[in-house]
Amino acid sequence: MPADTDLQFPVLIGDIGGTNARFQIIEEPLHQPLVFDPVRTADFANIEQALECAVTKKTGLHPRSVIMAAAGPITHNGLNLTNCHWNIIPEPFLQTGGFEQLLLMNDFEAQALSLPELNDCDGVQLGDVLPPNDDPMTKAVLGPGTGLGVGLLVRAGGRWIPVAGEGGHVDLGPRNEREVEVWKHLVPLDGRISGEQVLCGDGLVNVYRACCATDGVEPEYDQAADISVAAMHHVLNETGHGQPNAQAVEALSLFCVTLGRIAGDLALTSMARGGVYIGGGIAQKILPFLKESGFRGAFEDKAPHSALMRSIATTIVTHPLPALLGLAAYANAPQDFVVDIEHRLWQR
Repeated sequence: MPADTDLQFPVLIGDIGGTNARFQIIEEPLHQPLVFDPVRTADFANIEQALECAVTKKTGLHPRSVIMAAAGPITHNGLNLTNCHWNIIPEPFLQTGGFEQLLLMNDFEAQALSLPELNDCDGVQLGDVLPPNDDPMTKAVLGPGTGLGVGLLVRAGGRWIPVAGEGGHVDLGPRNEREVEVWKHLVPLDGRISGEQVLCGDGLVNVYRACCATDGVEPEYDQAADISVAAMHHVLNETGHGQPNAQAVEALSLFCVTLGRIAGDLALTSMARGGVYIGGGIAQKILPFLKESGFRGAFEDKAPHSALMRSIATTIVTHPLPALLGLAAYANAPQDFVVDIEHRLWQR
């Protein structure tokens, strides 16, 4: 960040997802953040109301700068969230909150910023390969949640460069005869099936219903959490919960395999030798199933480059707040990163 746009402390950082919003305040550089309870976006008409309830009423510390990460395209008019009804319009936001600066980022740009900050206890490996410790190489992150986020972290000139993208909307297709039959029953969006139509909460429901339609049975579940639980019983050999649901098991298996395929595509596209990281809440919740699934096999199944894929680590991020971890890293040491602030930084 250029010297004339240095952040003014205290800094409010925020991660706004499709379901929850989380906020912290960093009083001074390298200080531990002041943490606030998360709030549900559906409970508030706008971000200003959420901040009033979650932050302003809880502390007398008034931030001068704000860094906000959210899922949605950033334009010269601000940010319209993709999976949330909130908008962030910079000028009135700054005026209403009494802030001096506002910097907007994509949510997976913030997650990418967190990758060098993660410790061994912040992730679980899928497969036998460990990410490199000291050699700074390109890293990739994706995460199924309310949507499917994708980001990269590239090393150049001794600095990290986060790259936001909309890779969650790439095309998907079937790979075998069974998948061809299931694919016929997936609900398309504008005539195509994208990654996000499978790899998110609603996507799992979409796949489950397609599996049921393929088998000619009525769906038992209409919530992703219930489908996951029904499938997890099969892997964990749990008793007392009824019989495993075959379509739920297949749906979650397809979810994991598809996640592996897209993660592998991202690794190939970006040559992410520094590892591919899986964020988002869903991956953590289905971790036992994911470990036993075809995820890693699908990740490596990229002939003629399967040997290359076997050398790239895949990690499930278990840190509870990776986006805020990334924003804090940037706020504390912006000189370590190259972040494009054009049309994304507003000051008054």
